[in-house]
Amino acid sequence: MKIIAPKLLASLAAAGLAFGFATTALSQVSDSAQSMITLTVNEFIVIEDVDNINLNPSPGQDAQQTDFFCVAGSGFSTFSITFEGVGTGTGSPFLLQGMGSTTLGYQVNFLNATSGPAPTAAMPGIPITNNTLQASNCADNNALFNILIPSFQWEPVAGMAPFMGTLMITVESE
Repeated sequence: MKIIAPKLLASLAAAGLAFGFATTALSQVSDSAQSMITLTVNEFIVIEDVDNINLNPSPGQDAQQTDFFCVAGSGFSTFSITFEGVGTGTGSPFLLQGMGSTTLGYQVNFLNATSGPAPTAAMPGIPITNNTLQASNCADNNALFNILIPSFQWEPVAGMAPFMGTLMITVESE
């Protein structure tokens, strides 16, 4: 019996160790971990559908035209818009260049909608602020600007036409 007892004890000890390890591994039926999720939205703003303006008034009529366009973006709720005559500088009047040195001033008005209240008069190079962002893409036009030259301004210099100039429109997130 002496021979069987040590073998039996060794077998029982080995089985107990194996059962102990198996019990620990089998007792873990679930586990968990955490993941911190961060969404960063990069700000962007776009202006689309701005068209060229061709004024062709009749005598006694103001020269005016409205252009509907789109401002869209993401990551902010308001924007500013600045109108500036290329080559005229901040604070200078909006000017069109005619033949020779003849210039003709014009007015720019902006509305952050396609209809509604009277548009805001733009001052060259000075932002019009606090405009509510209305869209995240330019599926539809949502703003307008209007160019106006009263008849009493353009008629005296009509012989110096054509008058041409470039209007730069800049939108910025606020």
